[in-house]
Amino acid sequence: MAGRERGESDGEERERDRITRLREEARERWGRADDDAESAAADLDSVDPERRAAAAWALAELAAEDPDRSRRISVESDLAPLLTDDDEWVRRGASWAMANVADRHPHRAHAALSEVTESLGDEDPLVRENGVLAVSEVAREYPRAAEPALSRLAELVREDDGLARRYAAETLRRLVAELDEAGFPESIAAAPDVAAFLSDEAGVVVTDDEGDGRPIRVGESSDSPADDEREGGTRNRPETDDRGPPDQLPGAPEIDAGRGDFEHLGDLGTGLLTAAAKARAPTRGDGGQHAVVVLRTLRPDVSPNPTDFEDALRAWAAVDDHPHVAPVLARGPNPRPWVATEFLDGGSLRDHVGSVGFERAVWYAHCLATAVSHAHARGVVHGALRPSAVGFSRTLGAWPVPKVGEWAFGDLLAEVQERPVAPGFAAPEHVAPERFGGPDSSTDVYQLGALCYALFAGRPPFVGDATEIVRRVRREEPSPPSEFAECVPEAVDDLLARALTKRKQARFETAADFRRELEVVARDLSLSYEL
Repeated sequence: MAGRERGESDGEERERDRITRLREEARERWGRADDDAESAAADLDSVDPERRAAAAWALAELAAEDPDRSRRISVESDLAPLLTDDDEWVRRGASWAMANVADRHPHRAHAALSEVTESLGDEDPLVRENGVLAVSEVAREYPRAAEPALSRLAELVREDDGLARRYAAETLRRLVAELDEAGFPESIAAAPDVAAFLSDEAGVVVTDDEGDGRPIRVGESSDSPADDEREGGTRNRPETDDRGPPDQLPGAPEIDAGRGDFEHLGDLGTGLLTAAAKARAPTRGDGGQHAVVVLRTLRPDVSPNPTDFEDALRAWAAVDDHPHVAPVLARGPNPRPWVATEFLDGGSLRDHVGSVGFERAVWYAHCLATAVSHAHARGVVHGALRPSAVGFSRTLGAWPVPKVGEWAFGDLLAEVQERPVAPGFAAPEHVAPERFGGPDSSTDVYQLGALCYALFAGRPPFVGDATEIVRRVRREEPSPPSEFAECVPEAVDDLLARALTKRKQARFETAADFRRELEVVARDLSLSYEL
């Protein structure tokens, strides 16, 4: 239908027409009363709602048409208070101005994000729509800061019946994905009706109730005990996937940059050890090209010694000449130890668990096994293998390529929390070292098995609350993955059972032994590719 956006329903089209008429009415009613930001802002404090509304809409027009001059608008002191004005036209104008500011200058709207989030519950549909647009733009640059808006967006998805609902669903999907792609995944729990609006690639725990009353909840940050914990079986595997492994594995960019050469593009959040940012850096050569990277800096308020962190980075760099190891592109000691790594645009392993078919699970398992085998051959132990440590590089027409990062981080993470990984991916020696011994290279074998188990079964070896998982890791053997995925053959069950056994002596002696046995199993399968 002409004039209708793709996927837009008749109701949404009517709502769009109505909102368009409201904005046209505002222009006719007040027009550009004053194109001077200071004069318009002065009228925002008027006792006359007509003058306040005229000023708000004048600033909205100015923010849309002359974003540089709109810098004179004080978002926190001028616009944000009007989002709760008694007059709906004032709220409409202020929210429209805020959406325009967020579109051009998200860092400025960031300062009023809490007020914008509250406006998502406004009774007026135009205010709600403008609020969603503002949150969406801020979330593009500051996904972590937008976390408090998740539940408000979810409520709009469940309750609204207009464009705000559609925009809220789109923003909710993207925000969840961006939280994961930032390299510091969140544990997202959502009621079933909200989870239905999220994309298949979003890592979400579907809950039977709303717990504390919110339709969507965000758990602990990366590397915390709750990280990577998900109930299995909440997402269906694709019936068909006509892609396969790429013919040629993508290489990483080569950059030529010191700490001061990176152009900051946006914050990616703070983990237990580092603060991360998306940045641009010059590549080697004279072409004037740049590459987007992740720049991570050791937090000044964490306990690991900077020298120990530098040692871990040195160990990581010593094994990054493997196609399935996330490459260290640059690193340095000042002003705090920092490292630049490839920006992996395919999310983390957590995004892929439960959403890949059996053949792809076999290939991913082999990729991980070769990476761990390579590192162990160089004398480097990971110590904290978990889904959030595995990123993916997208490839055209082929499966994304997994790359393992954060090598030698295990001891560092153990300094700042009880265990270096979430209980669902912890080895018995993590939860009961007095009984099973301390972590070592055999621990990587167990955790490699746990990652592969999640790929095949669509869930970790053990699920539940943290206390229950710890008890089961100490005392029980996990169920065969074939119990959760009928396509898994007995040979894979046996392979993973040996990797996940409690006693180190009964596991594969090395990661290379695990890899070789996986290759033997794969040769007996009818795969469409060769390992």
